[in-house]
Amino acid sequence: MITRRVLLGTGAAVVGAGGLLTVGHLTHRLDDVADAVGLDPKPLPDPADTRIVRRAARACATLLTTVEAAAAANPGVDLAPVAAIVREQLAAVGGSPATTASLAPVTLDALEQALSNAAADRAADAVDAGSAALVRVLASMSAGQAQCARAVRRLA
Repeated sequence: MITRRVLLGTGAAVVGAGGLLTVGHLTHRLDDVADAVGLDPKPLPDPADTRIVRRAARACATLLTTVEAAAAANPGVDLAPVAAIVREQLAAVGGSPATTASLAPVTLDALEQALSNAAADRAADAVDAGSAALVRVLASMSAGQAQCARAVRRLA
């Protein structure tokens, strides 16, 4: 049989622990507490950041298709470095290349515009991202795409 003291003591301990957890959650210190006791907390990804990454991956796959179409339409122009950069960016956001069943010819001007638009879109995504790591990736993608647009402009 449980005595009243044991029951009250257990109840007080549970309420106290719950209160500490609530305060830790509200002050964003739960990860610090878990780390202090030897646990390795893994934060859940922000759903908004997940959507941003998916959007960036789709856009990057489309951009790679555009670069490949421009390379096919302009065989005398070396677009391999641009394609390599876009492939690396696609891998950075976990995307996979889109299927390129039939590539419509793309002019260098259209490619430059696509790269400039992509750079602006990734910069906007970086502003909206919550994770500092994602902000860095998106800002880097934006800068790389802007540089690729400048390189294509010089080639045209």
